[in-house]
Amino acid sequence: MELNDKIALITGSARGIGRAIAYRFAEEGAFTVITDIDMEGASTVLEQIKKRGADGISIKVDVTDEKQVKKLFSTVMEKYHTLDILVNNAGACKNIPILEITPDEWDTYVNINLRSVFLCSREAFRIMKEKGYGKIINMGSMAAKIGGIIAGAHYSAAKAGVLCFTKSLALQSAAYNINVNAIAPGPVSTKMTEEWGEEINRAFMARIPFKRYASPEEVAEVALFLASEKSKYITGEIIDINGGMFMD
Repeated sequence: MELNDKIALITGSARGIGRAIAYRFAEEGAFTVITDIDMEGASTVLEQIKKRGADGISIKVDVTDEKQVKKLFSTVMEKYHTLDILVNNAGACKNIPILEITPDEWDTYVNINLRSVFLCSREAFRIMKEKGYGKIINMGSMAAKIGGIIAGAHYSAAKAGVLCFTKSLALQSAAYNINVNAIAPGPVSTKMTEEWGEEINRAFMARIPFKRYASPEEVAEVALFLASEKSKYITGEIIDINGGMFMD
């Protein structure tokens, strides 16, 4: 198995892409740490993982809160004594015109989508630097490259920051055998895209060469590749998964 006995922490893994990544990693032999502010959802994911014969733990955490993040990584170290993989998947998206974005709302979405990546990556780096090995995978967005079509400017700006942070951390991490990469999905079939409505979804799909959205499981396969030894010479890269909607 690709991730046999690896310890993998996935933020925002109670649903959607994060849940699909947790399931896929567990199938490949990883011990998964399921984290989310939705503890009921996180516990359900863990139950499903255990039914499939894998193991892990679920932890409620607000990844924008430094104290909670430090406690999260302390708990992981107490339980497993190490960490091999971090997937910074937690995020939130909202479509709102620029004139309606207040400074507080700006801070909220930047904190969820960017500050959380910094806080979790910093703690993971401490552990991985010491052991001389690690994989950090950050969830970006196509909106970080082309601006938000549905997403607000605060979301798009934060995700652009994630991509630049990925490259900066990759430069600092290579000396310690730590790979740092990002995934930039276009629209993915999740509850969020369902809420956009049929008209918007039809218009989006018409612009995608494959004429459909990605599934969470397809994004999870990219995460698995980046978490595995197959990507050991790849770092600082942004992998697009958008069905050809945006090519660079």
